[in-house]
Amino acid sequence: MKTEHTIKAVVYDVDGTMVNSEPLHVWAWDKALKIHGHTLADLSERFRATMAGKKPIAIAVGMAEELHLPIIPDAFLAEKTDLFNDLIATDLRGMPGVLESVKRFDASGLLLGIGTSLGRPYIDSVLTMLGVREHFSVIVTGDEIKNGKPHPDTYLTVAARLGVQPWECVVLEDAASGIQSAKAAGCYCIAIENPNAAPQDTSQADVVVGSLDEVTVDVIRGF
Repeated sequence: MKTEHTIKAVVYDVDGTMVNSEPLHVWAWDKALKIHGHTLADLSERFRATMAGKKPIAIAVGMAEELHLPIIPDAFLAEKTDLFNDLIATDLRGMPGVLESVKRFDASGLLLGIGTSLGRPYIDSVLTMLGVREHFSVIVTGDEIKNGKPHPDTYLTVAARLGVQPWECVVLEDAASGIQSAKAAGCYCIAIENPNAAPQDTSQADVVVGSLDEVTVDVIRGF
């Protein structure tokens, strides 16, 4: 059982939480669909609203099934990934407050981890771009996890590798699937509202804030 003030770790999601990548993903998915005669608007509203936070291959499989695309999901995802990668070097930016939050949590003695649905090469590029790689002792990427978000596996794995219990972790997330994953794992969760993405169901989060600037050490220690 958790006792007062036993939070030991902060775990970050990446896309939409650390970096403003959602508009780039949207553009790349839409461009990839146009190759096959479709656009994102052809997908159901429910599908579009629940894309954020999921493993890319799961999104590709869902698109291929819903739109009956004449291409296998792996190949379709490769097309989208190539388009997305073309944008990263010039258009990817950090979310407001990300650098300051990482530094203040690290300086306070909290362990820092990452739990993401995306692959290692992309995450390495993001951390290099932000200049924060050395602050994170554990990084769990989507290619290491069989059952991606909203399943709890991602955050259970991060907690285990950090050497802490899930209830000793506060997860920072922007997507409904990530919030569900964190709560299913037994972690606390702060939802960071992302104005650059489709509105998300944040009702399961313990706290909802407008940016990482609002997540102080006192907020983290307060669980």
